[in-house]
Amino acid sequence: MDITLFSPYTGTIHPITEAPDPVFAEKMLGDGFFVTPSVGEAMAPADGEVTYVAPTKHGIRITTADGLKLTLHVGTESGELKGEGFTVFVSEGAKVRKGDKLLTFSPELLRQNPKTTDACILLIEEMDDGQEVRLTASGEVSALAPVAEIG
Repeated sequence: MDITLFSPYTGTIHPITEAPDPVFAEKMLGDGFFVTPSVGEAMAPADGEVTYVAPTKHGIRITTADGLKLTLHVGTESGELKGEGFTVFVSEGAKVRKGDKLLTFSPELLRQNPKTTDACILLIEEMDDGQEVRLTASGEVSALAPVAEIG
């Protein structure tokens, strides 16, 4: 059975294999996609529980009721900013609904810093063998639009 994935971000969608960081591009941590953002906010792509918030505010993991682990990672090397330009609206243990605002960030700050990129990633961790993320959208996407499937 396929699972539909919704974008947490608004911007231009790309396959994870094109991510500017090889850890993501080579799927070392899981499969997914990334968005070059045109809006500096991340929305909950599904109902679930917040099971991790990065101390540097650039990453959040949501675990859904069926155990799917969705990691939102805003920017690459963005932990270097130590939280500057990020505002988080949830904490670990919080129950979220699809569409809840999780965090805001400054795409401009990510683009201006020589160590970071603005690639906003949705990573699916611990998928079953043989499963992969297939994009069903291309180009510009809006937050909460269906953009991919796990199958």
